[in-house]
Amino acid sequence: MATHSTRSRQRALVVGAGMAGLLTARILADHYDTVTLIEQDLLPDTPHNRRGVPQSAHLHGLLIGGRRTMEALLPGFTDQLLTQGAPTFDFGTQFALLTPYGWAARSPSTLIGISASRPLIEWTVRQLVLTVPNITLHQGMRVTGLTGDAAWVTGVRLQHGPAARSEEILRADLVVDGGGRGSSGAHWPTVLGCPPVPATIIDSRVGYASRTYRIPTGYPTDWRACYVQTGPQRRRGAALLPIEDGRWIVTLIGIGPERPSGRDDDFLPYARSLATPLIADALTTATPLSGVTSGRSTSSRRRIPPTNTPWPGNYLLTGDSLCCFNPIYAQGMTAAATQAALLEDCLHHRPVTPGFARHYHHRAASRTQALWDMAALTDLQHPETRGPDPTRTQRLLARYLARLQQASTQDPAVQHAFLHVFNLLRPPATLLSPRTATRVLLPAHRPPDQASCTAHRTGLPPGKTP
Repeated sequence: MATHSTRSRQRALVVGAGMAGLLTARILADHYDTVTLIEQDLLPDTPHNRRGVPQSAHLHGLLIGGRRTMEALLPGFTDQLLTQGAPTFDFGTQFALLTPYGWAARSPSTLIGISASRPLIEWTVRQLVLTVPNITLHQGMRVTGLTGDAAWVTGVRLQHGPAARSEEILRADLVVDGGGRGSSGAHWPTVLGCPPVPATIIDSRVGYASRTYRIPTGYPTDWRACYVQTGPQRRRGAALLPIEDGRWIVTLIGIGPERPSGRDDDFLPYARSLATPLIADALTTATPLSGVTSGRSTSSRRRIPPTNTPWPGNYLLTGDSLCCFNPIYAQGMTAAATQAALLEDCLHHRPVTPGFARHYHHRAASRTQALWDMAALTDLQHPETRGPDPTRTQRLLARYLARLQQASTQDPAVQHAFLHVFNLLRPPATLLSPRTATRVLLPAHRPPDQASCTAHRTGLPPGKTP
């Protein structure tokens, strides 16, 4: 049996040096003498895609709520992104959003987004985290399991190098798995005698294809970012964002049999098949800078250890290891930052005892519930989705969300309410506030917007004419 009578805080160990692992390590550095990051990849010295982050070549939306949380954890993060050339845009006026019911109304806001590639975001976070003196990064090592027992872990089993011929045990007083969507960390405690962790999976069978382009000099547009949403009757969509170095990143989105291919020659024809010519017209004048990268690992999945079954008190799951979302909703990085902030609060108020992991996982489940509900609410409307049947409440909320999107094409106030929730600045329940619900459900309270109505008919955003 493992001994854990003394709650030592000498060494914390974090599996994975992605977004969740890095942010977690930064928090642990304030509570442990040494924090060791274990990463199986050899990390690039500059912002580049890497094998361990298969989604990195696709568009990543850094939501405002997530960026603010990261800034609080890593002061200077925002300035570093801007220094590296990450562009900004006003969500209210420069974000062209085509809902299934037409173009969302646009008007000035204080919601300023910063867009950057996933490699730049992760590289920036890594540079800031690794300046902390008591954080050490070990690369080219793979964690294969835990040591200890069902109540307390004593360390991890490590394999070195691509051949993985050697193994060692590294002792730790706290272990956190931030290994990402493909991690086996939730299964490791079963070897120590814990029951398997049940998984809830919602798979809308979404597929992606992404490519980067050089933005044409002086391209005439009144928007900077564009998102063509999918919907129950619309199986194809896309998103375009400006990123550093004068580039656009474009991700095509398809559901079920409408998923885009990974062939370069199919990219522009697929863009032309969308409900608006906006993105295809922009790409016609742009220069491709990369080939097409496709991906289909997009299901939402929760593996939250139950509070009433054995689980090591000093072993935590975080980030995508705990709860991963359909990437179409751009929630992953914000969820990772939220969980890191939560861990800081837990460590500040509680000792790491046999009940610590249960407490953390219970609160993490609560913190991510709204994110999960938002993703599930939309995904479960697609007939192709594999997962639990939507509840009566979810069906009612889906009908309300459809009405809200309809209202957002005419009423800037409704669209602003949606953008605050979309950016995780306000909880989803605020969309049901009397002020917003009145404008959503009673058309007489919504001002007519002729520009939006015209855009709905032409497929062009407000401000554009055929």
